[in-house]
Amino acid sequence: MTHQMSRRRLNFLKRRVAVWGGGCVLIALLAGCRSTPLFGRPDADPSQDVVKLRSGLVMNIVVLVAGEKEIDEPAVRILENGAIVLPLLGKITVAGMGLDDLRDRLTRRYQLYYVRPQVMVDFASDTKRDGISPWGFVTVLGRVKEPGRIVIPATRDLTVSGAIQQAGGFDTSAKDNAILVTRSLPDGTAESRTINLKAVGTAGRVDDDIVLEADDVVFVPEAMF
Repeated sequence: MTHQMSRRRLNFLKRRVAVWGGGCVLIALLAGCRSTPLFGRPDADPSQDVVKLRSGLVMNIVVLVAGEKEIDEPAVRILENGAIVLPLLGKITVAGMGLDDLRDRLTRRYQLYYVRPQVMVDFASDTKRDGISPWGFVTVLGRVKEPGRIVIPATRDLTVSGAIQQAGGFDTSAKDNAILVTRSLPDGTAESRTINLKAVGTAGRVDDDIVLEADDVVFVPEAMF
């Protein structure tokens, strides 16, 4: 009798485990099927983006030879014709190239003048308010002190609060708990999300202070009294 009871109890536990396990699988499947939140970028890795050179962008170009700096051009702007002008090399068309492509080309060209030159190329910050960024810009409108375009920095970590700060901050009667961010999607449609920056500060909801992408529009409405 005791042996039969033990077997019954064992079978009961097996059924409970099977049901529990099936429930876990179902929960996992449902979790995986949830729609991605607005502006979600689960698989995005901006560090892998290849930015193509175009007129207006600014670059730092340094050439080292045997560890010594031979050429230092801290702010080379690409001209309207898509070219840059460098010491010894003169005019070089760079539009449409990536930084790695340009680095390889400059290395080959400078090898005519130096032994094993080490060429370093990187984007430089454009200090002009209406400057051009390799990663684009966002537009801040509404109740801010200096509405207009805000360039996205090289770190590509420009948040809603950061963009508003660069636009001079909130103007009088700004409604900081209903900021509208609109993003254009690849299919030509637009998606909007309301950001409550007041809750970001008071309730610590820092995840709501989303990172902006190129061509996003941030609109700060006016509070109605």
